[in-house]
Amino acid sequence: MKYPVHVSGRVLEQTLDSVLKLLGGSGHVLFAAMDRITAGTTSHVAAPTSPSEFEKKRNEIARILQSPMMLRGLGIALELFEEVYRDVHAMGGVPGHRPQDLLELLRIDTEQPDETISLSTDMRWVVEWPVRLPADGPETRMSCEWLARPWGTVVPPYIVNYLSSAATARRQKRNDAAVALLSIAAEATLRDVLSSHGYSFTSGATSKDIYAYSHAQVTADVAAGTYIVKFQGSMPLGVSDFITSFAGAPVQIKLKRVPKDRSGTRVDLNIVAPNPLCEHWTSATIATPGVRTVGGLGAALDIARNQVACVTAEDLALDFDEVLQAVRNNLVHLSGVALDTPLPRFDVIKSGFSLRDFLMEDLLVQDFVAAISRFVTVQYVKLRSSGTLYS
Repeated sequence: MKYPVHVSGRVLEQTLDSVLKLLGGSGHVLFAAMDRITAGTTSHVAAPTSPSEFEKKRNEIARILQSPMMLRGLGIALELFEEVYRDVHAMGGVPGHRPQDLLELLRIDTEQPDETISLSTDMRWVVEWPVRLPADGPETRMSCEWLARPWGTVVPPYIVNYLSSAATARRQKRNDAAVALLSIAAEATLRDVLSSHGYSFTSGATSKDIYAYSHAQVTADVAAGTYIVKFQGSMPLGVSDFITSFAGAPVQIKLKRVPKDRSGTRVDLNIVAPNPLCEHWTSATIATPGVRTVGGLGAALDIARNQVACVTAEDLALDFDEVLQAVRNNLVHLSGVALDTPLPRFDVIKSGFSLRDFLMEDLLVQDFVAAISRFVTVQYVKLRSSGTLYS
């Protein structure tokens, strides 16, 4: 499995030694766990038969962890640490240490600056980034759950990358870039949520059925000064039904030419006619069924909240919808004018409050960062729990 975070072999080996030091005389717990998770594989490390073999077995494990990718060292290390914590928790701890002490030890630095991964009490790996450093006040961190067995990844790698980049921008006090990246992550999350409910985001997809063409021959009766339209194949209503449909009165229709390309080489004929003339002149056969499609972020939020009801105020406060749309629709397609987009919900702070004002209010941005990262994790946990997302 390709992970969105990377940990060096050196750090994995250091964590292994720290765990063994914490276990002390209970080191057999780690070796037994390694025996279980590697059994039947080429990476199998059998449990030692006596404490005299502990150092040798430690070195065997270290050799695997020193190759995070080639020997699956990262995946094996994470599963090993999970198993050790599960066993220590079941034991109520080891002499001198509580299970919580082990969890606190399992905060591992990745190869990205200021990025860490840690194991939660519900056995999920969480990736964290500081978004405000101590020099600017109390440290604040942003996080998401990214790995849990047997699901595999929780928040997909492409979303983790957006969050990571947003955290970096936030630490650099580039609030515009941070909230723009978070809005993209939120929209991508909504797309996955609505896709699990049968909605399409395919470009060009239509929500309406597209009917098959009917075919007809047009001739002219010059003497009578009329055109004659003769349809090929059957229609829902035939000629004999025409008088019933329209009580024998002439049917008034409107026609116009509609250029379909810039060159003007294709011109379609558009007919506006009263019902039920379409039943007489067009086929009822559906050539392309309509699909439930979503246009933009605003439509996605409306469907998720009001139609499918899969996103509630408990997941994301309603106050954030206005900001999220303003950021997505204006910052992602940034211009100077876009920054003047009004946010009337915040007029209580300042009359004529705009997107520019929002980006300059550090506490508002901090709330946005926390809310979106929490929303992303909650939605993907729901998707994984229900088994409706397999990527």
